[in-house]
Amino acid sequence: MAAGLLMLSTAASAQQSETYPSYITVTGNAEREVTPDEIYVGITVDESDSRSGKITVAEQERKMIAELKKLGIDTDKALQVGDMSGDLKRYVLRRDRVQTQKSYVLKVNDAATLGKVFQALGGIGISQMRLIKATRSDLEQIRMELRAEAMKNARQIAETLAGAIGQKAGKAFMISDNNYYGNGTIYFNEAMPVARSAKMEAMAADTSAPLEFQDMRINCSVNVRFILE
Repeated sequence: MAAGLLMLSTAASAQQSETYPSYITVTGNAEREVTPDEIYVGITVDESDSRSGKITVAEQERKMIAELKKLGIDTDKALQVGDMSGDLKRYVLRRDRVQTQKSYVLKVNDAATLGKVFQALGGIGISQMRLIKATRSDLEQIRMELRAEAMKNARQIAETLAGAIGQKAGKAFMISDNNYYGNGTIYFNEAMPVARSAKMEAMAADTSAPLEFQDMRINCSVNVRFILE
């Protein structure tokens, strides 16, 4: 069986060599730095977290929503109860006793808004906030554009290499997309609440120095075979 497979492989290679007797294989790359426009923040209100004594979770929730609306945030769309999976939401709705803690996920579109949220909620005694993730709403479109740029990059490399030996890079007869879906989203350590970051607190309190996120780097790569002419 092994001998048979080897013969088939050799025959296929020979057939390809006859069809394309001379070719070049290159890798094209493209990358882009973009600013996140979807930032997810975890918020927890706790009855014992109030600075002015015992205030119910329901009352803190009303105050929080009021503050978010003042900032122009559509809480019906941007605020959800529970974690990103919604498990906590189902759990909270099943409870038959007075809530002493409740969690939310808030989506904002930029770091400046995040700074305002942090400052506003801190002003009403809500300090348990943490960054969950940051990403782009048009991530797939960016990836498609980068794939096209990577192909052009591969063509340029092939033409340069072929020209060095007095030949030309002809048609492409094989393209391999090397991209994976790991990049394009920044995940934050849940053990680092926003409230414990002195730098973020200072920046949030100072409107002249708004919060900023480091740009995300998105990259794409393709392997291409071109006929040498």
